[in-house]
Amino acid sequence: MKITFLLASVCLFIGLGNLQAHSSSENFQIKGVLKDASTSEGIPYATITVKNSKQAVIKRFASDVNGSFKVYLDSIGNYTLSFQSVGFQSISQPVSLNIKNPKSDLGVIQLKPGSETIGEVSVVGTKPLIRTEVDKIIYSTEADPESTTSNALDMLRKVPLVTVDGEDNIQVKGSSSFKILLNGKNSTMMAQSPRDVLRSMPASSIKDIEVITNPSSKYEAEGTGGIINIITTKKQISGIMANVNTGVDSRGGYNAGLYVSSKIKKFGFSLSGNYGDQKQPNNESYSNGENFLSTSYKYSQSNGTSNFNGKFNYFMGEMSYEIDSLNLISLSFFEYGGNYTSTGVTNSSNSDLNQVVSRQFTNNTITDFGYGSLSGNIDYQRTYKKPEKSFTLSYKLDNSPRNQNNENEVLGILNYSSYKQRSLNDAYGREHTLQVDYYDPLTKVHQIEVGLKYILRQNYSNTIISQYDDVSNIWKEDQTKANKLDYDQHIFGLYAGYLLKLKKISIKTGLRAEGTVNDGYFKSIKDTTFTNRMFNLIPYITLSRNLKSGQNLKLSYTQRLSRPGIWYLNPYVNDLDPLNISCGNPKLNAEISHVIDFTYGKFSSKFNINVSLNGSFANNTIENYVTIYPTGVKISTYDNIGKIRRLATNGYGSLKVGKKLNLNLNLNIAYKIVESSDARNLKNEGFSSQGSMNVRYAAWKNGTISCYGGVYSAEIRLQGKSSPYYYNTFSISQEFLDKKLRLSASISNPFQDKYKNEYTLNDPSFSQTNTSYSFRRQFNFNISYKFGQMKGEIKKARRTIQNDDLKSGGDSNGAGK
Repeated sequence: MKITFLLASVCLFIGLGNLQAHSSSENFQIKGVLKDASTSEGIPYATITVKNSKQAVIKRFASDVNGSFKVYLDSIGNYTLSFQSVGFQSISQPVSLNIKNPKSDLGVIQLKPGSETIGEVSVVGTKPLIRTEVDKIIYSTEADPESTTSNALDMLRKVPLVTVDGEDNIQVKGSSSFKILLNGKNSTMMAQSPRDVLRSMPASSIKDIEVITNPSSKYEAEGTGGIINIITTKKQISGIMANVNTGVDSRGGYNAGLYVSSKIKKFGFSLSGNYGDQKQPNNESYSNGENFLSTSYKYSQSNGTSNFNGKFNYFMGEMSYEIDSLNLISLSFFEYGGNYTSTGVTNSSNSDLNQVVSRQFTNNTITDFGYGSLSGNIDYQRTYKKPEKSFTLSYKLDNSPRNQNNENEVLGILNYSSYKQRSLNDAYGREHTLQVDYYDPLTKVHQIEVGLKYILRQNYSNTIISQYDDVSNIWKEDQTKANKLDYDQHIFGLYAGYLLKLKKISIKTGLRAEGTVNDGYFKSIKDTTFTNRMFNLIPYITLSRNLKSGQNLKLSYTQRLSRPGIWYLNPYVNDLDPLNISCGNPKLNAEISHVIDFTYGKFSSKFNINVSLNGSFANNTIENYVTIYPTGVKISTYDNIGKIRRLATNGYGSLKVGKKLNLNLNLNIAYKIVESSDARNLKNEGFSSQGSMNVRYAAWKNGTISCYGGVYSAEIRLQGKSSPYYYNTFSISQEFLDKKLRLSASISNPFQDKYKNEYTLNDPSFSQTNTSYSFRRQFNFNISYKFGQMKGEIKKARRTIQNDDLKSGGDSNGAGK
């Protein structure tokens, strides 16, 4: 932990030192302050445009919360500054910089409120860089001149409340629990591999980036800390744009990607894809436990090694056709898949009450795991002459297959029989969604939205277990261990929302009504049919108050409904480790949680701060728990036995020092109480915290240096807690050929070759400590090149399907160990 803070301090010291060394390049500057001519108050977030003598735009930025501004220029010359803000008359002012007067202080610039005129009025303005609404912050990529030479990931580094570290990991308000939507559309690929997608997407194709800090009841995401919604531009300009990239790492892994987009008259399309290979050297694992229910197998010990090698790919395509100016049809599909092979060796033993070995064996394992996701959307959108009013009809199909083949050979050494076993699990989840949305901004003060939704989820799992017969030398299926699940879920939803926008106060409220029908058939030794029906009303409300100097306060309340996915429900019994067995639970119900959030925010072009205090509670959370038997066998599964109370404070801050240095800081502190509602009466509580810092410095022309570090405390769980950990990354990048070619290199965790992860389990019937060591240090090198030219992007439906109600987590094994 000390090393991480030391590294962050060194990066900050170097950055500030270099900033001072390069101060000579900032001698040419213009500053001033914008004020309301009628009240003499500063005008926050006014848009300022700088043009050269040829009237070409070279800079565009926003004033700070007090109306002050300062801009650095590369040379002397004649410039024109234009000032625009909503509700004020725009003005322009010429400025001349020369050798004798390289700096210009314009003093107070007064903007007059817009006056009433008779007759036709034509208003031409420029969008501000940052806008705030009752439940979101909007960064206008179109208004940023650097968008023509950057990618989407570079733009995210500038967006308030969003941080991107040296490994291109993204956080919102210091949390990794968020969703990325593309034009309001949930994307499996964005959820699986956002870095690869955003790195290959040119920023010139983006209109706005929205950060929705308090998702309304329209969004079904469970426990979502926020939403990043990327809105692509809808300009009707033909052209083509492409970007290719490739990279390698020190472990022998590699990746390659392509992005291409084109618009020809009314038809447009975009395609992107990536293929790669990931490798993980030998990991080490150790375990020590005590079984309070047994004397023969009182103590347990194990040690082992494992390695990993896998390939991955994704592919995305989008097309649209404009029937006319008011009717649009858009199509999209997303594919993500891969497979990996893992091999391992584990040595296990048990000792009795007197520490005498009572059982011992070795387990050799091979796992082949294939996964994938294929989804497609079709949207019809009808717009009206009234701006933003729209009607949308959407259909979406998702298919997610999972296949796992385990083979293990147990070699008995003492009091344990040798055997060979195979288990094949074939599973998939299929989802059909039909949705209708209507949005109408009735007036500037009143807005409404309504929608209908139907989801059919079809989950399937079939397991075949085979034992090797040494006598006949063939594999024989074990009918006593076979299980099969057919699980259908029908969801009927209706939502309505209302927004009241006054001058300083806004109220956004909504209600979602959902009915759920679950029908399942579980075939095993004892066949089971189960059906349950649920109805939920999910309210939402946010109150927002705008204060002086660009400050605001927000208070919100909502519920989150979280349904278990196939890997929580999957009854597949994974006994690859005969002493640690895992399985899912097909009878799980949806979680319901309540969330209250109070937030203070202050934003400017150079300094941003956002502090929130939030509390949440739930009485039926899905918890992973472990049960031990006198034989020493532990079984891990899921059930709705959790009761969670959580109080947390989140802080975010960013600071821009000059033109070259950017600092971002995230901090989260929480106190959590988790207890079980069953007869075990389990309870655990305590503080947890996390902090991260990102330093990015433009060291020279088209070159950047950045370092990132983070510290996480132990995570509180129902039966124990994980160990704390820290990480850090240093990276350098350089652009060539008019920023078309980009080379970057990074090193992760240079001072830590192996990472120690310790997880403790505590229960009235047993205690256990699991320790693992994995390789952390890694070198990466990446090269990308973009070519072609395209100033516009494909039109897409403004509103479409977003299925975010599934609980994240779970795995192919049905449950964790």
